[in-house]
Amino acid sequence: MSDVSDPNDESEMDNESEGDPLSGWSRFAAGFTGLALSSVGAAAVFMTNNQAGSVALILGGIVFLLMLVSGNPLLSFGHGDTQMKFATKRRRERAIEEAREASPQEARRALDVLRTVDPGAGSDVNFMRTSALVYERLIVAELTRLFPEYGVLEQGVDLGADLRVVTPDQRSVSIEMKYLTQKSFVSAQYVRQLLGMASISVEGHLLVSNRALTRPAAELLSDARRRGIKVEFSRWRDEQDNGDLYEAVSALLHADGGAS
Repeated sequence: MSDVSDPNDESEMDNESEGDPLSGWSRFAAGFTGLALSSVGAAAVFMTNNQAGSVALILGGIVFLLMLVSGNPLLSFGHGDTQMKFATKRRRERAIEEAREASPQEARRALDVLRTVDPGAGSDVNFMRTSALVYERLIVAELTRLFPEYGVLEQGVDLGADLRVVTPDQRSVSIEMKYLTQKSFVSAQYVRQLLGMASISVEGHLLVSNRALTRPAAELLSDARRRGIKVEFSRWRDEQDNGDLYEAVSALLHADGGAS
């Protein structure tokens, strides 16, 4: 007879092992203990011959200070092949959910902090999806601020582009947004998709991404512009790139042959 465990039991064990975030008093106690152990250990290095004990005190202090910074309880401790583990999963999920509900600027700051204190979050699927969502919201907010007299309209999934910027006289630009991971680049495939939409439209099309174009993608885009296709690319990472974004949208809105 096979020994089959209940998946729910395993799930409950995982949830328990994640632990709850430390309370304010617990973090204070962890910080106080960490400072005390680190101080005693540092003093012991110079005052005793028991170097192993001194190092142990310092390491113990570091552990408690990490608990103060991360706000997570220590789940296991050891050395060699045994690693220290902090209850980050539940805290990460909570932080990601809060970021989805926050304003774009607050969400970006929250995700940046989360990635700093929890480097593993960068490879989390929910983190990446939320980062893409926040990126798109930031672009909408900046376009609305850069073009207050124009309409910035979010499009449905079936309408092709993500956004349209529309002037009072009905000139418009369709905008496609691509948020990519730090190790990715905007490939020629994305540019071909943009050209496919631009080839059957009289309005300009803009591709916006946080990452740079590959050389084949840049060459494909340049060739399309030489053939009179109204397409542009803007690399937007934060507000410092607003100038390039503004110029790209403006150039397409005022291109010859725009919709009237």
